[in-house]
Order: sequence, then C-alpha cells, then structure tokens
Amino acid sequence: MINEIISFLGLLVGYFLATKTKEELKDGEKYFKFVVYLTLLTLIISLLMELNYVNVEFFIVLLIGIVLNYFIKRTYLFLGLSLAILDNILLSMIIFIFGLAQGSLDYIKFKKVNYQDIIINLIIFIIPVILLFNKFTMIFDTVLIGFALGGIISGVYRINTRFKEKKRTKRSG
Repeated sequence: MINEIISFLGLLVGYFLATKTKEELKDGEKYFKFVVYLTLLTLIISLLMELNYVNVEFFIVLLIGIVLNYFIKRTYLFLGLSLAILDNILLSMIIFIFGLAQGSLDYIKFKKVNYQDIIINLIIFIIPVILLFNKFTMIFDTVLIGFALGGIISGVYRINTRFKEKKRTKRSG
C-alpha cells in the first residue's frame, strides 16, 4: 500500500512545486508535457513486458480501455489499475514522476490548486487498488493489463494532440 501512496503523492508535490515556482511555469510547460508523454510511454512498455500471451480478450479490453478513457478523460484510473496489477517500486516511481508533471500542468491550466480535481483523481486511483488489494493470483492479469494499456494509450494520444500547437494566422481583410 505504500507504493500506491508514494505514487499518488507526485500529483500533490507537482501542485505544491507549481505554487512555489509560478514564474518558471510558462517556460517549463513544454517540458512538463514531454515528461508526461515520456512517463506514459514508459508505463506502456513496462506493461507490455509483463504480458505472457496475447489473445482475443486482450484486444477487446484494450479497445474498451481506449474508449473508456476517451469519455472519462482520467488517466489515474488506469495508472491505479496498472499499479494494483504489478505493484512494484519502479512503476510507482514512474507514476510519481507523471504526477509531478501533471500537477504542474494542471496548475498552469486552472491557475490555482484544483482540490476537486485532486480528490476525483485520488478516488479514481484508489478504486482499482482497493478492489485488487488482496489478489493472490489472477488469471485475468492479461485482461486487466490490456484494459490498463488501452486507457494509458488513450492518455498518450490526448497528450500527443496537445503537443501540436495551432498556428494563428491573421485574416487578410
């Protein structure tokens, strides 16, 4: 349970650091986006390395995870699920680093500490951790990994589309 606490603290620390370094936030925004993108890609690779086999159910729940994250837009659900499945310190550190950058990006977006967003992310993060807290062996680990991968892939896509900045052009009159 300590890994889960440490990993979620990244979001809180990210908000805290953002409140103390307001002047540097605008310059660091592209780096925060890059860190979020890189950590999510690292999570995808580490989850793929845990797969023993791939079957039809894996692809079905992968698509379900993609669609679900498209609608709820909360990557912390899938981060909590991946941490509940694998529960190792490396994964919790990756999620901590993701939280650092995400907390700073959220502070830039909302211009304040968004307590409601933090509480929603905490609840969504804790739900899979609590549900899978006492798992001994799960035959559905491949299915759960596929579901988590789908949600994280959708999160990477959302972050990737934020990288593309729209150029404003002056209309000729």
